[in-house]
Amino acid sequence: MRRGSFFVMLVLILMVSLGVSQIFSFEDIRNHPYRVSIEGLYQTTGIGEEEWVFRPYDPITRGETAQWVVKAFKLAKIYPLHLPHFIDKQLTYTNPLAIINESYVVPTFTDTRYHPLEPYIEGLAKVRVIPTTQVPFHPELSVTGREFSTIVANAIFGADCDYDEEEILDLLDVLGFAGLDFWESDQILTRGEAAHILFSIVGDPWFKTVTILVTADIHGNLEPYKPSGSDYFIGGMAKMARFVNDMRAIQPNLLLLDVGDAPYNTNVANLFEGEPVIRLMNLMGYDAMAIGNHDFDFPFDVMERNAALADFPFLSANTYYHGEFPHFLDPYVIVEVSGIRFGIIGTTDDSSAWYTHPRNVIGITFEDHYEATIRVVEEIKDDVDIILILAHLHGHNARLPLRLDGWPVYMVLGGGEDKVELPININDMWLIASGKHAELVSQIHINFWQDTPLGFNFGHVFMSENLPVDPVADLLIQKYVSHMDDVLEHVVGKTDVFLEGDRGVVRLSESNLGNLIADSLREITGADLAIQNGGGIRASINPGDITIKDIYTVLPFDNIVVVVEATGQTVWDALEHGVSWWPSAAGGFLQVSGMEYVFDPTQPVGKRVISVTVEGSPIDLEKKYMLAANDFLTGGGDMYTMLKEAREVIRTRSFLRDIFWEYLQKFESVSPALEGRITILNQD
Repeated sequence: MRRGSFFVMLVLILMVSLGVSQIFSFEDIRNHPYRVSIEGLYQTTGIGEEEWVFRPYDPITRGETAQWVVKAFKLAKIYPLHLPHFIDKQLTYTNPLAIINESYVVPTFTDTRYHPLEPYIEGLAKVRVIPTTQVPFHPELSVTGREFSTIVANAIFGADCDYDEEEILDLLDVLGFAGLDFWESDQILTRGEAAHILFSIVGDPWFKTVTILVTADIHGNLEPYKPSGSDYFIGGMAKMARFVNDMRAIQPNLLLLDVGDAPYNTNVANLFEGEPVIRLMNLMGYDAMAIGNHDFDFPFDVMERNAALADFPFLSANTYYHGEFPHFLDPYVIVEVSGIRFGIIGTTDDSSAWYTHPRNVIGITFEDHYEATIRVVEEIKDDVDIILILAHLHGHNARLPLRLDGWPVYMVLGGGEDKVELPININDMWLIASGKHAELVSQIHINFWQDTPLGFNFGHVFMSENLPVDPVADLLIQKYVSHMDDVLEHVVGKTDVFLEGDRGVVRLSESNLGNLIADSLREITGADLAIQNGGGIRASINPGDITIKDIYTVLPFDNIVVVVEATGQTVWDALEHGVSWWPSAAGGFLQVSGMEYVFDPTQPVGKRVISVTVEGSPIDLEKKYMLAANDFLTGGGDMYTMLKEAREVIRTRSFLRDIFWEYLQKFESVSPALEGRITILNQD
């Protein structure tokens, strides 16, 4: 809708006369000209509930303005992490290997530390209604009418929506509130005048705010974790549950959505095949979840069982089983909130079959994700007021709005990219990124006039160490973890050195842990050579005892170890494919044993490998080698089609983690080093 129409709507909002009871909650407002607005604001938002008197003639301060606007527009309060030292604040990251550390959760301003209104001030800064630079905020300073109206206009239309601030002020001047001129005045605004302004907007029944909370790529991270290089824990679903419950207490008009890859990929999640995550999502009251590529990490009947356990629909418009749409999936769901009908569509990356074990996708096919989305939009567009797409499309998330040109889609909630970005407008649709690993919940507060969106407020709420947990969610998590720990705390080995499994290492270069795992494949199977995809290595191991839990954390996937007969040319082609994504940290990058290779990333894809040597001599491209790997790779996972053609010689009955465990038993302690197995030329 054109911005001019928004202004007309705002005129209507401010001209509506609202009747409120003449029994007042504050003794000092009975004779005030705006007593009805003050009482109405108190009844609808709770503003003023902390005090016995309202003080309507007192100036409103900057801190109070933050509190009032956060309450009026149903925004989240934000509790920063107070550190003993100053660090620069960060808001976003685009590198999927980045992590949320303390720099994302420190205070925004230098003078609000422990101020009683700090959570409201931070809440307003979180959605960027006020500037977010680390400067003094001056919470006790009074606010002018012009300053207040600018903040209110920002809250109505949102920091991400494009509007002319001066045009808004001109509009408010025209409205005048029956001749009142304090909207754009440089005179100090009183609390009574501020209450009249706010209630004239948020008190109107035609003005509505609907909150959408979004999570993505939780990957089974039930518990908080300490990112590499950080001194503080982040994440955890018990914190997420508490935040969601707190939001529901102030905002009943709320949707809770997930963009896929939630149930699996940590020890506790995998051991119980996703059940703990689904039960927690039930507890939190999710309205829908998209299906991502990692939702196929277990056989399809596990997804079916989890769908039956869930109190919310699993959405994927383009997943088929033996040519039929599965009975336990839905292409979309329509949810009505505050009289507004939301059409929520789920779409899954149509290349998902390449990124899980082949046995998990037997009989499963994927319709083109663009075509499927357009088909469903066409189907529901006349039955809903606003369309949201839960798109687990990885790098194709940003392309979806371009392919949806002309279709009435308001937001694409993206998953699979592991990024924390502010909203991006693409082709008049908003693309939202919501991070990974239970590190945050995205808050989207859409303001409506009747059923038409005026704009929205957006911010990432990071699950920092200082936030409280929901006790029921925490109890549920601890029960699952305790049961798991009884089994997994057994010590099975020891390392004298740090075993490097960080994504930024194992997916881009040689790793001592990658070497150790590849060596275990070659040693236990008796193969000539071995390869291990970096994406299958999910964590590091600290010096000291190695437990079963460590091994499950590093190697969480149920991949069987196999040996195939491969020519030297096939090995070369596999290595070439493994470096084709570089410098992107792709899971297909190969760690090796029994050979060394050199590649030059400045060369064209397909011509990057410069040399491959076996026992010090160039690999014989015609010779047949016994190559050990996991059956994800030999089944064509990560698009290793050349390995799928190799003849399988041995299929063990052991998972990769079992082979690694067996290998560790051979040593009192291990201390693998970097040996020059992978050499990268011209990487600067």
